[in-house]
Amino acid sequence: MNSVRAMDVTSENFAKFGSVVGAPTVAPTSQAPSYKFWSDLANYHIEGETEIGLCTVYRQPRMEITGVERHLKSPEILIPIDAPFILPLLPDGKPESELEAFRVDIGQAVIVGSGVWHGACLPVGKPESSYFVIFRRRTPYEDVEKKLLPPVLIEGNDQ
Repeated sequence: MNSVRAMDVTSENFAKFGSVVGAPTVAPTSQAPSYKFWSDLANYHIEGETEIGLCTVYRQPRMEITGVERHLKSPEILIPIDAPFILPLLPDGKPESELEAFRVDIGQAVIVGSGVWHGACLPVGKPESSYFVIFRRRTPYEDVEKKLLPPVLIEGNDQ
């Protein structure tokens, strides 16, 4: 069985899959005594309406994945709600031995590019965790391509 060690997500190590959004390091776009606002922390293109969904994932006896999916017409934005998660990703045309996995913490978000193979997120530090999923409206019904993989064990990063 192949295995992959999860790594903390950074803009640099995630670049071939999409973008990472985190706490801003620049001055706010607008501010007053009661707020600070930063605009344009990230951007993405979606043709048409978008939808926000919620996915809850559950810890399994083995942290492994046996399949991935992709969306050709939409990027996918993932935002952890109540716990960090590990996101498995596979470059197009590559074997499962080249799968990569990234830990995404609360306070971060990732934008998975259109056409990028990805597995369901895996909970970190809790038996279950939830995250927001944002993509083109009706993507789950009209734009999902799935691919089975031999089991890949996901290791590390405080599972």
